Amino acid sequence: MNASRAFAEQCGYAGQSPAMLAAFETIRRSGIAEARAAHFARKKLTDALARDPALCQAMIHPADTVDEALEDIKAFILRTRAMPTWRRHNHAQALRKAKAMRLHLRFFRRFADRILARQAA
Repeated sequence: MNASRAFAEQCGYAGQSPAMLAAFETIRRSGIAEARAAHFARKKLTDALARDPALCQAMIHPADTVDEALEDIKAFILRTRAMPTWRRHNHAQALRKAKAMRLHLRFFRRFADRILARQAA
């Protein structure tokens, strides 16, 4: 229970309520599990990109380069943020997908030279 108490203190809770400490423990454990699941999902995709760089070309279509695709995603995110909240909820799935795509494309842009050189060797 010390880890949950430390987590609760880091979140700003200074009380001693067992119910609140149990709630913080649940949040801490589920948050870690969700973060790990998201990490492994990203790693699975980036490993697939490392094995087959043609997947990156399929991801960025219809853009010609990774930078163009990132600009398109940035414009989409900005347009979505400018929408009223009730309309933004209709585009929540597309927004999550765009943010994930942005993350993967940034990874590929950063490590593409090394990935392609390793594949050519």
